[in-house]
Amino acid sequence: MKNFALFIAIALFLVSIDSFANAKAVKRGKKVAVKQCVACHDITQQAQNKVGPPLWGMFGKPAGSVKGYQYSQKHLDKAKADSIVWDEATLDTYLKNPQAFIPGNKMVYPGLPKEKHRKNLIEYMKTLK
Repeated sequence: MKNFALFIAIALFLVSIDSFANAKAVKRGKKVAVKQCVACHDITQQAQNKVGPPLWGMFGKPAGSVKGYQYSQKHLDKAKADSIVWDEATLDTYLKNPQAFIPGNKMVYPGLPKEKHRKNLIEYMKTLK
């Protein structure tokens, strides 16, 4: 019984450390979003189209699926052909170099070169739901 209680205590401790680390990543990701994204994208629950589509609720959704936003035809063609869904892997690749991932898309942003910034931003984007 002592071993089981110790196991539970260790498991809870590890979960709390992971939760704390994730909370820090989300906080850092929000800073990246405010500095890098809000000029063109709405990050609020109002999910308004701006120069770019809103980021609210986009994690886990198919690319090119925001109603009322005018995507480039190249974006729509690539999204449909490759069945792109915005998950950790696709967002990481896209945010690193948007034009390489979807050549000819409307996003003129050159990309977010630092992996840690992309990872934090993605953790933050997951909370926008």
